[in-house]
Amino acid sequence: MTESDFIELNKNKSLPEIALQLSKTDLNKEFILSQINGVQKAKSKLPEFYNTQHIIYPTKLSLEQCSSEKTGIYKSKLIKGKSLVDLTGGFGIDSFYFSKEFKQVTHIEQKSELSAIAKHNFKLLKANNIKTFNTTAEDFIKTSKEKVDLIYIDPSRRNENKRVFKLDECIPNIIDLTTEIFNISDRILIKTAPLLDIKQSLKDLKYVSKVWIISVDNDCKEVLYLLEKRTESNPTIHTTNLTKEDQNFSFDYEQESNFNANYSTPNNYLYEPNASILKAGAFNSISKKYNLNKLAVNTHLYTSENLIESFPGRTFKIEYILPYSLKDFKKLGLSKINISCRNFKDKPEQIKKKLKVKDGGNSYLFATTDLNGKPILIICVK
Repeated sequence: MTESDFIELNKNKSLPEIALQLSKTDLNKEFILSQINGVQKAKSKLPEFYNTQHIIYPTKLSLEQCSSEKTGIYKSKLIKGKSLVDLTGGFGIDSFYFSKEFKQVTHIEQKSELSAIAKHNFKLLKANNIKTFNTTAEDFIKTSKEKVDLIYIDPSRRNENKRVFKLDECIPNIIDLTTEIFNISDRILIKTAPLLDIKQSLKDLKYVSKVWIISVDNDCKEVLYLLEKRTESNPTIHTTNLTKEDQNFSFDYEQESNFNANYSTPNNYLYEPNASILKAGAFNSISKKYNLNKLAVNTHLYTSENLIESFPGRTFKIEYILPYSLKDFKKLGLSKINISCRNFKDKPEQIKKKLKVKDGGNSYLFATTDLNGKPILIICVK
């Protein structure tokens, strides 16, 4: 039996079970386990790759760090042009989806094995307009003489196995490279992890015209910065949550600082902004846009008397507002409830223990702090 045959026959089994089977064969155990792990991850994260036979998957870390199909497609449609260079190509997900929108894509990857994997997969995927080069971003920039429409770069957030929190700690250092990159392109699109602070990144970078904060099913995945040569403006911040019905909201930080939210006690409806809006810090702008009252300065929950159906986040009908006590909660007769905390002293596990409840059911409990600084429980239904 070949390695390919074994992978196809066992791709849906658990990795420990497969490891036991492989111990009784002469097949390459490490390679097969890596590929089956890749196949299993790709089923939901990269359906197009999953449905293409003989795709080779990279190491677990490379697979974790690469874009998903959803975010890859979303990014590819943001900017128009004929030519694009991906300076940190990696597994090639972003290069592949950019190749559907750009006439020519160049994939740069410094690790020879990863570059070879990407080249192999592009051929299987019939992405014939992608050129691959096994070199570093820095060397490519120094030697390239051809102007391109867009440079894309996803600096690594890991340095000697330590997570980093600022752009100048990433590899390659995009802050140092920006001037050189502008010699070959007037536009640079930078991808960062959500853990990097957006306002700090805006201070570190020059010429940012737009920012996109992308979530998938309310899980914030990445932040994009578009740099355009000679642009000096207050960038527009675009937030999106890719879900059954995509949620989009845009604002800028100048507006955010000029708006003042109105505050009130909880009314008939409760609103929780999606993860991208919360990451962006659009706390006053979202209140202004939808004419909502905020529960408290540091409580990023909103309320209204009448239902706002188009709100970009979760919406609930408020049924009860209680003090944080077992005695008051017991009167409701709820043994299961879904708990969320916003600006609250205890964590969900502590609340469950105190209120003697389990996760589940159709009711939702928001533990938060009101205008007077008192802990309250808001019981809602969707």
